[in-house]
Amino acid sequence: MKLMELKQKTLKKSAHMISILLNIGCILFGVFSVALFIGIMVIICVPLFSPEMFQTVWETTVHEGQAYSFGQCVFFFICCLGELICTFFALYHAKRIFGCIGKGNSPFAPKTAVQIRKIALYILAFAVFSVLSVFKLSFASFFMCGLFALILFCISLIFDYGCELQQEVDETL
Repeated sequence: MKLMELKQKTLKKSAHMISILLNIGCILFGVFSVALFIGIMVIICVPLFSPEMFQTVWETTVHEGQAYSFGQCVFFFICCLGELICTFFALYHAKRIFGCIGKGNSPFAPKTAVQIRKIALYILAFAVFSVLSVFKLSFASFFMCGLFALILFCISLIFDYGCELQQEVDETL
């Protein structure tokens, strides 16, 4: 019984530390997302409110060898914003999982499986934004993200099963 208590205490401390790190990651990716959103708004609004400034900047960019159109650049930045937002939400849901475990709750709760499925969904969305943002299909990275999302989905099903077993044990006691 002592060994079991020691493992639970170690799990609780580790989960709490991971939760803190994920919280820092959420803050960073949240700040990056907001900054990129503001940047996209500036890029879109400059041609509307100051066409001469936009023309000067664009001519300099084209003169230095920039080959992308204005629309392609905006699309690229929107895809990058999608990647940042997906990363933020994946970290957020992971933080919620580890936060609950860090507080001493059982990892085999129905909400844990749901959180894992959400992380899998955000990883898949990240893969789509990633492929779109580079204007070419990066099959290997898309395949790896898809495979990782599938593995997480299967792990969520394992957690569903563990939750059912936990519930049966709790009802038996």
